[in-house]
Amino acid sequence: MASLKAMRSLSDLGQNIRQARLARRFTMAELAMRADVSERTLMRLEKGDPGVGIGNLAAVLAALGSPAILADLMSPENDTVGLSRALQAVPKRGRTFRSETPVQPREESDEQQDASDTKKRVRKGVAF
Repeated sequence: MASLKAMRSLSDLGQNIRQARLARRFTMAELAMRADVSERTLMRLEKGDPGVGIGNLAAVLAALGSPAILADLMSPENDTVGLSRALQAVPKRGRTFRSETPVQPREESDEQQDASDTKKRVRKGVAF
């Protein structure tokens, strides 16, 4: 079962579709015919039934003259939560990543250098 918030949203959507239909002075039969859905489907949509398919919703919105509304629901520019989270993720500017003291390269002792030179000479084989 869907959450209470989701059910409330579907109910509000159904009421808004009904108001849009009445404002355009369409009967249920006329809007159902224009949207190529059954009157029963339109009635379920206006009641906020969660079982109505999204394709039927898109057809009714197109018949009401607002086909782009469905695509604009969660578009990135209208997603306030997504935008605020993206802004929070932006790194802070102005920090330096340099250390205060310059790093001195390590010098190998003469004994370590001689030992590594011998290892290089003794090693034979194919290098990959």
